[in-house]
Amino acid sequence: MRREILRLYDKDPLDWKVLVGRDRQGFYDLLFTHKSDAWQVKEYQVNPYKFVGLGARLRNISADRLAVGEYAFGLRPIDIDLMKELANVMDDPHQMNDIASRLLREKPITTQEAVQNPAILHGPIFQSSNPLETLSAAHTKLDEKLRKQLQQIVRRDYRHTIMPYL
Repeated sequence: MRREILRLYDKDPLDWKVLVGRDRQGFYDLLFTHKSDAWQVKEYQVNPYKFVGLGARLRNISADRLAVGEYAFGLRPIDIDLMKELANVMDDPHQMNDIASRLLREKPITTQEAVQNPAILHGPIFQSSNPLETLSAAHTKLDEKLRKQLQQIVRRDYRHTIMPYL
């Protein structure tokens, strides 16, 4: 699912929104929207470097229903001059905010373009205590199905991460 989302982002890096949070079981919920398309990814963090998860494409969900800020998600390049400017204003929150706003107004670039830059701004990613509560009631069944399937995977393959050591 993540590879598919990344492929679609690289095809068209404009108008993406990302919303993250945790469900009541402690699983991470990630909601990606792009124009009229949306995806939910539910993940469990196995260790600091590995996640396991499931995802589904959502129908009839648009970014407008999420109301998560004015700036779209994306990768934005930070050139050497701007990095120097950032280093000089680290102790001034007002100037840092101005630079961040200026960067967020820039057009997002693809991942291939991003690796050619010395640094990138990644985001914004909006966080919510329950990122899926803004969706339809019909989505509740899908969310429960993903949660149960992920619980089965975690219990089967990663039991050692949920059981206390004796």
